[in-house]
Amino acid sequence: MFDRFQAITSVNIVPEAPQTQRTYPFARLPIFLAFLPFHHTYGLHAFSFRPFLTPVTVVILPRWNLDLAFTAISKYRITHLPLIPSVIYQIVNSPKAQKADWSSVISINSGAAYLPPDLSEKVPKLLKKEIHVFEGYGMSECTIAAIGQPFPGTLDGKARTIIGSTGLLLPGLEARTVREDGTEADVNEPGELWLRGGNIALGYWNNDSATKSTFIDGWLHTGDSFRITEDHYFFFADRAKDTLKVSGSQVSPVEIENVLLEHPDKLIVDATVAGVSGGRTSDEKVPRAWVVLSDAGKKLGPQGVIRALEVWHEANLSKYKWLRGGIEIVNNIPKNPTGKVLRRVLQEKYENKLKKKAKL
Repeated sequence: MFDRFQAITSVNIVPEAPQTQRTYPFARLPIFLAFLPFHHTYGLHAFSFRPFLTPVTVVILPRWNLDLAFTAISKYRITHLPLIPSVIYQIVNSPKAQKADWSSVISINSGAAYLPPDLSEKVPKLLKKEIHVFEGYGMSECTIAAIGQPFPGTLDGKARTIIGSTGLLLPGLEARTVREDGTEADVNEPGELWLRGGNIALGYWNNDSATKSTFIDGWLHTGDSFRITEDHYFFFADRAKDTLKVSGSQVSPVEIENVLLEHPDKLIVDATVAGVSGGRTSDEKVPRAWVVLSDAGKKLGPQGVIRALEVWHEANLSKYKWLRGGIEIVNNIPKNPTGKVLRRVLQEKYENKLKKKAKL
C-alpha cells in the first residue's frame, strides 16, 4: 500500500519540459517507441508533457515484448528509444538484436534505475554506429527529472559525453552533496544529494512526518548518494538507504551487482544485492545476492553457477564486500513498472525464512 503521495502542483510541472528541451534538443521530428507506463513520471514526461513543446510521433506498445519492439523499430522508423536498464540488458544479450534494423535509431535514453557503464558501452557495438545511451536521474519528489546527460555540444557547447555519468544538473535547479554529519562533501566525494528548485514537490500529501524528514529548509533530501566532479558532472554512487556498513566500512550493493554481471562466462542475466541478517551485531547486515540464470548458467547448473560466482567476486572485491549472506538463484528479480528493483521484497522473504527456521 502506498503511504507517500507527492503533492505536485502545476507550478512544479511547468519548468520540467523546458529544462529537458534545452538539454535534449531534437535535430528533427522524433518518433518515439513507448512501452513505459504513462502513469509513471518517466513515461508521462517523455510521451505526454514533452510533445507540448515539440511535435512528436509516439508509437505505443501495449506491453514490453522484444520481438514486437524490433518489428516496430523497423516498421515505424523509430528514432528515439526511452528505455530502462533491464530492457537494455535484454536487448544487448538477445541474438535477435544482431539481426534487427537499427538504422533509424539516433538516440537512446535510460532512466528509472542505475545503468552500469559496461552495459552502456555495449550499445554502440550492437547498433554498429556512434550512438550513446543518455542517462538521467529523477524522482517523483522533483516532479520528473533533476539530472540529465545532455547531447554533446548543447548547453552553449559545454556538454560532452562521459560514460558512467548521470549528467549535469538541469537548468533552474540547485544541488548539494552532504556527508552523514551534515557537512558539505568535497569534490568527487560521495554524499547524499540534496535538491532545490521550482520543480520540487511541496511535500507528501497528508503525511507530515515524512514531509518534515525529507523536505527540510527548502531542500529535498533524495536519499541517493552522488559524487560531483570539478566540471559539475554527477556520478551515482548508491541509494543511501541501501548502502551497507560492514565492519565499519561502507559497502555498495551496486558495485557487487556489477561484478557479478561481469563474470566472463555470462552465467546470469540479472542480479541484485541487499543486506540481510548475519552480521557481528543484531543490527548489522551482510550482503546477499539474488541472481537470474542465463542459458549458459542453466547448462552449468545452480550449484556450479553459485560456486563460479563465489570464486569470481571474491577475486574481484575486497574481503569485507564478500557475499557473506550467500547467493540465491531466483526466476526473476521483483521490480516496479519502471524497472526499479524491489529489494525489500527479497529481503523480507529471506528474513521470514530465517524466522521460520528459528522456530523449528
